Amino acid sequence: MNKQQATFDDFFSECYLKYKEYIKNYIAIRICHPHEAEDLAQDVFVRLWEHRAFVNKDTVWSLLFFLSYIFSFLYQNCFI
Repeated sequence: MNKQQATFDDFFSECYLKYKEYIKNYIAIRICHPHEAEDLAQDVFVRLWEHRAFVNKDTVWSLLFFLSYIFSFLYQNCFI
């Protein structure tokens, strides 16, 4: 593992621990299904990981909420 990868791994872990409850609660409020919100929050972080090459430390908070909005919107319009 190179230094850049290790640095992002640490950053990702920090973001996950710091923001997971915020993201889960935001989604839960939007879709009114707490258990589904946990799954969607996990999906948000998986998507963040998959696109880590484009993640900027200064804008990660905005990106997480944007992804949360998109995932909750799709859930509402596809599964209700």
